[in-house]
Amino acid sequence: MNSNNNNQGFGEETEESKNVRRAVKGKMKIDRENYNSRKRARPNNNSESSDTRKPQKKLLELETDTTVLQRRQKQIDYGKNTVGYYNYIQQVPIDQRTKDHPKTPDKFTKYSRRSWDTLIKMWRIKLHEYDTTATNSTEPDSDEDSSK
Repeated sequence: MNSNNNNQGFGEETEESKNVRRAVKGKMKIDRENYNSRKRARPNNNSESSDTRKPQKKLLELETDTTVLQRRQKQIDYGKNTVGYYNYIQQVPIDQRTKDHPKTPDKFTKYSRRSWDTLIKMWRIKLHEYDTTATNSTEPDSDEDSSK
């Protein structure tokens, strides 16, 4: 009898199981559509938001390590304590400065050590273009740079 009950129960369950399967398939189909639509939306959003992400890359993280900030300030102070920097601020007013002029690197922006050193080096090289009025002071500055 148990086998008959199981068969009947099994037959009845097949109808119920068909309904359950349909419900599950329907839910899976909805989930798949949502999953696929999310997948499709990402490339479109990336292509659209790639323009918005590029300016976000300019909004870099800020440096919070005090030792790094002190070291960077010391390097900036060395550059600002040169004849080239003094001549530069005397010759070029702030409103007339362009991309080609030396620009003091922002010490608060997060850079790798190598990137920061490169920025300082390029800034100092551009400042040396304004050393032409005082040739005596350029020699010690060039010796300092080579010893670093």
